[in-house]
Amino acid sequence: MRLSNIIISITLLFMLSGCKIGPTTYEIFEMHRNYAIGDSFVLRWGEESREIYSDDKYIYISEYPKGCIYGYFTNKDGKPEKIIGWIILSGEENCKLQQSYAFLF
Repeated sequence: MRLSNIIISITLLFMLSGCKIGPTTYEIFEMHRNYAIGDSFVLRWGEESREIYSDDKYIYISEYPKGCIYGYFTNKDGKPEKIIGWIILSGEENCKLQQSYAFLF
């Protein structure tokens, strides 16, 4: 392989894999959780983590990053079931993320 092919391959791998830049903060964690409001993607992977929160809400409990336990609220009576909010249940000091970027076409 020529050197140019190797450099192009490494560059493509770097661009498609993404990277994390900047400080680790609660604001970035909050931005990621707020992004999910109004969507139903959590419901596809969290069926086993669903619990009844109140008469009109379910809660889907998750842990990410390690030590940060939070839950997404969903409407119990609506079809389709959508996320209407979220709450940190424990480990608030661990609920920090770093901004990540990926170059996708």
